Amino acid sequence: MSFRLRVFLLTLVVAVVATGATAWFSLRITAQQIERSQQEATRHVADIAETARTYARRHGTWAGISRRVETLAAANKQRIRLVNLDGQVIVDSDNLARRAARPVVSPATLVNPRPTLTLDPKELTKIGAKVDALVLNELADYRRTVVNARCLTDVGVEPPPVTPDQYGIPLPAGGGALPGDCTAQADDAQQYAREGDYSATRTCTTAPDHIACLVQVFGDRAATFAPEPLQLYLGAVDDDAVTLLARPMMAAVGAVLVLAVIGTALVARYMSRPLRSLTAASRRLADGHLDTRVTTTGRDEVGELSRSFNRMAAALEGAELAQRRLLAGVAHELRTPMSNVLGYLEALQDGVVPPSRELFGSLHEEVQLQRRILDDLQDLTLAEAGHLAYRRTDFDLAELVEVSRVAHLAVAEHGGVRLTAEAAGPLPVHGDQDRLRQVLGNLVTNALRYTDPGGSVVLRAYPLHGRAIAEVRDTGCGIAPQDLPHVFHRFWRADPARDRETGGSGLGLTIARQIVLDHAGTIEVTSTLGEGSTFRVTFPIVGP
Repeated sequence: MSFRLRVFLLTLVVAVVATGATAWFSLRITAQQIERSQQEATRHVADIAETARTYARRHGTWAGISRRVETLAAANKQRIRLVNLDGQVIVDSDNLARRAARPVVSPATLVNPRPTLTLDPKELTKIGAKVDALVLNELADYRRTVVNARCLTDVGVEPPPVTPDQYGIPLPAGGGALPGDCTAQADDAQQYAREGDYSATRTCTTAPDHIACLVQVFGDRAATFAPEPLQLYLGAVDDDAVTLLARPMMAAVGAVLVLAVIGTALVARYMSRPLRSLTAASRRLADGHLDTRVTTTGRDEVGELSRSFNRMAAALEGAELAQRRLLAGVAHELRTPMSNVLGYLEALQDGVVPPSRELFGSLHEEVQLQRRILDDLQDLTLAEAGHLAYRRTDFDLAELVEVSRVAHLAVAEHGGVRLTAEAAGPLPVHGDQDRLRQVLGNLVTNALRYTDPGGSVVLRAYPLHGRAIAEVRDTGCGIAPQDLPHVFHRFWRADPARDRETGGSGLGLTIARQIVLDHAGTIEVTSTLGEGSTFRVTFPIVGP
C-alpha cells in the first residue's frame, strides 16, 4: 500500500469519525439548548410579567420601561419583548441591544396593570346605598395615584411604591396623600373627570346586577387614564438558529480538533522519522558533505523521495568530482605544452639551444595544441550553455557518412586500418551539417586512433523505427565496462598513456554529445574489451 493511500485512508477515518462526532454533538447539544431556552423563557415569565405590571402601576405609564427591560434581560439572560394589543412594539431588548429582532419562543403573556375592583357582597350589605359613593371614591383615589405617578415620572422623580387597598385598588404606600408637586395636577384631573364618573355610575341604578355594572364602570373609566395592557414575549438571548448552533458547533469543533490533532499526530509520527532523516541529510549536504546518503525503506512516496535524494546527492558528488577533474585536466593539458615552450624559450634566451626551423616548428605545434584545447573548451562551454551557433539545413545523413569516410581515408591507409562505409540512403535530417560532420569526424578519428594496424573501421547509415542512425564500429582495443559511463566526460581517454602521442584534447566526445543533444538526437556506445567499440548516433528523420 502506497504512502499516499495510507495517508488518505487515515485522513478518511479521521474525517468520518469527526463528522459523526460533529453530527452527534450538534444534534444532542442543540436539542438541549433549545429545551433549555424554552425552559428559561417560561421559568421567569411570571416574575418578569409581575415586575412589568408593578412598574406600570407605580409609574402610571409605560414610559421609561426600556431601562427596566434592559436590566431584566441582562440579569435573566432573556430576550424581552412588550407589544400592545394592536401589535405595536413598545420595547424590545433586541432593539435596545442594537440587533435585529428575532423570533420569540414563548407564547404571549398578558401584562394588565389596570386593577379590577373587588366588592365583597357581604361587606356591601352593610353599607347599603353607599356602594355608588364607594366606587366613585375608589375611582378618584386611583386616578389621583396614576396621574400623580405619571407626573413624577415625567419630571424624573421616582414615584412612591403602591399597595392595593381592601378593594384591590393600588394606592401609594403609607397613606392616601401623594407626595410631590404633582398633587395639584392630580386634583385637577380628578375634578375634570368627576362629572363623567358620577354619570357612569348612575347608569347602573337600573341594571339587573348592580354590583357587576359598577365593576364594569370602574374598569371602563380606569381605561381612560391607566396604562394600557401589553403582551409579553420571552425568549433566550441566544434563541435564534445560528446562536443556538453556536455552542454545539463549538463543542463539535472542539471534538473535531481533538480528533484531528490525534490523527495528525499519528501521521506526523509516521512521517517524521524519514523526514527528519532527510532534513538532517539535506543540512549535511548543504554544508558540503556530498557523500551524505539516507537509508531507503519501503516502496511508497517517502521511500521514493529518499531514493531521489540519494540520486541527487550522487549527482552533486559526481558534478563536484567532474569539476575537480575538469580543473585538474585543464591544468594537466596546459602545463605540459607550456612547460615545453617555456623550457625551449629559456634555452634559446640563454643560448643553450641554437635556433632552427625544426625547433620553431615544434614550438608552433605546442602552441597549436594549447589553442586547440582552449577552442574545444570554448565550444563545450557554449554548447552546454545553449549558445553554440548552428546553421540548420536539410541534408542526407548517408551522404555525410560517405564524406566522412573519404576525409579520413588517407589517415586510415597510413595507419594500416581498413576504412569502409555502408549507407542505406537517402536519410534526410535537419541540422547543422558542419557540426554533425564534426561529430562523425571525432568518432572516426578516435576509432582510427585506437585501432591497431590490420584492423578495420566501418561507418554505417541506416533507418530504424523512423529515425536515422549513424554508426561507427571499430575492431580496436575496446573500452572496459567500468570505463563506459565516463566515455563522454571531459578529458577522459581510453588509453591515458597515449595522451601526448595522439595530441587529443580529451574534449571531443563531450562536445560531440552536446551537439547531438542540441539536434534532438542521442549518442551511445557499446564496447567489448579487446574486441572493439561501436558508437551509435540517432537523429529524427525529416518528412513523412
